[in-house]
Amino acid sequence: MNLKYLALFLLCLVMASGCKAEMNALAASVTVPAEDVIQGTPTPTPEPTPTPTPEPPPVYEAKLTFTGDLMVHEWQFNDAYSKETGEYDFDYCFEEVLDYLSGADFTIGNLETTFAGKERGYAWYPTFNAPDSFGDALKNAGFDFLTTVNNHCNDKGESGILRTLEQLDRLGLDHTGTFASQEARDTVYIKEINNISFAFLAYTYGTNGIPVAQGKDYLVNLLDKELIIADIHRAKAQNADVIILLPHMGVEYATAPNNSVKEMVYEFFEAGADVVIASHPHVLQPVEYVTIENGDESRQCFVAYSMGNFISSQRDLPRDASMILNLYFQKTGDEEAKLINVGFVPTWVKFVSLQGGYNIKVLSVYDTLKKHLNGDDIDLRQKDVSRLMNVQQESTKMILGEAVTVENMQREYLIP
Repeated sequence: MNLKYLALFLLCLVMASGCKAEMNALAASVTVPAEDVIQGTPTPTPEPTPTPTPEPPPVYEAKLTFTGDLMVHEWQFNDAYSKETGEYDFDYCFEEVLDYLSGADFTIGNLETTFAGKERGYAWYPTFNAPDSFGDALKNAGFDFLTTVNNHCNDKGESGILRTLEQLDRLGLDHTGTFASQEARDTVYIKEINNISFAFLAYTYGTNGIPVAQGKDYLVNLLDKELIIADIHRAKAQNADVIILLPHMGVEYATAPNNSVKEMVYEFFEAGADVVIASHPHVLQPVEYVTIENGDESRQCFVAYSMGNFISSQRDLPRDASMILNLYFQKTGDEEAKLINVGFVPTWVKFVSLQGGYNIKVLSVYDTLKKHLNGDDIDLRQKDVSRLMNVQQESTKMILGEAVTVENMQREYLIP
């Protein structure tokens, strides 16, 4: 029996061994997908690091507002004088255009009078001397900067020039064109406005035959081409973004610049000036874009040949009309600043009230005519309303090349 069971046990062991071999062979022949094989905890694939989006360069913008001549004649003295106080108050002259003047980043005018002091005697043509309060009114109206050089700057001599500068400094009104020293004359006036730097240079063709104090040529910047071009180069060397010239030149009462004036302006542009805002004719003249070529590069410049009388008592037509000129600049990052738009607002100087008394102030043509059409009280005689309508068409034809009717008038016109 024991031998029988032993033989049976050995037979089963042999059969089991054969089955195991067959199973191992079968297992070896089966391919298991790699993803089904457990090989421990898998290592996660890292997410790609995103490339940061570069910040866009900052964009800077500046609006500069220019006006025409700022003059004071006898009738303005009479209108501004108060018998009760014995003082002169000119604030009302600009109350209708305050928004236009104070709404800019920097407002510039041509001061065509002096502040030589009461003891020198207040005077008008031919030798001007205005009360200090006229300067206060300019400051209160929103002016930031005045060019002081013109054919009347030397009307009261050296002392008149120096006291005028003192009064402007008292008011915090910046200025250029006349100077108290050689050092001041040789210092280019540069103003940074919203990260854009502007250089202002001003000159006059003469001083009405009144000689500048001997040995003190620095008092008055005269219209000398070599001097102007040298000053432009000095402004460029100081990295001014925009160079603006304010020359006092041209033919009085001419409604267009002559060839010599235009040639001079083009020379200034060739030398590096970007903008020319001229004065002296006392009437409105055309404006012009000028393209300056320099090899493969070109740049666009702008000139206003005359902006007329912003405030005065001159009534011979068209000396009563002027404009507010707005220049819009833009600078992206460290790129060059560019003049991106030019706009203008027609203005007119009111002289008398509806009752016939003096009431000399600057009016916006658009605002005043709009009030008139709405039936509002504008304190103007009918002939003055008619003159306003003419100014609307005359000024738009002069600047835009085509008259804009009262029905289609705008608060500000962009110059294409």
